[in-house]
Amino acid sequence: MKTRNFDVFTSSDRVKARDDIRSLVLVGVFIAIMAVLTITNVGIITVNVVSITILHIPVIIASLTLGPSYGGITGLAFGIMSMLNATFRGATPADLMFTPFGPANKPIQSIILCIGPRILLGILPFFIYIGLKKLFKKEHLSVAVSAGLSSALHTIMVLSLLYFLFFKDMSFAEVLKTVFLAVIGINGVVEMCAAILLCTAITIPLKRFVIKK
Repeated sequence: MKTRNFDVFTSSDRVKARDDIRSLVLVGVFIAIMAVLTITNVGIITVNVVSITILHIPVIIASLTLGPSYGGITGLAFGIMSMLNATFRGATPADLMFTPFGPANKPIQSIILCIGPRILLGILPFFIYIGLKKLFKKEHLSVAVSAGLSSALHTIMVLSLLYFLFFKDMSFAEVLKTVFLAVIGINGVVEMCAAILLCTAITIPLKRFVIKK
């Protein structure tokens, strides 16, 4: 009499399932960290007319350690949190563009502005890192440059959408003078430096943990 084999999972299936669970747990940790930073207002600092955030850092780390899919999920969470923060605690004129209930009365544009660049922020760092690692052959340098470039690209994407979705009827020179220079001069530089330092310090050991069998 033949016995049925109920062990339908191979060893490779078990490894993949374990890795998927580990990745989901880490995504949950990243999202929880962003939630705490948002609720406590530690992750969003208002300076004059702009808000400086460090919420992009967990997204970049997620992309570099877990790949573009999980990075995109973390980026989506970042976008939702920034939209909720702008809706309930918006403190600057720029924040009003990030809420669907703002005075601009452009809810679809606000959702696109909040969600689109943040999802891409979770996807791009992985591919930038892969390309730079082939170029530099050095892990720390590749992670640092990837984090810095990703943060800069995120700022550029947000500002570009901000202009085309809300200020297209205005003179670009005037918008650049009143809004964009303030954001680039304060927001962009601080966020890029924070991304380079923190992402490099955290990503390297975390990647070793993730790939550890």
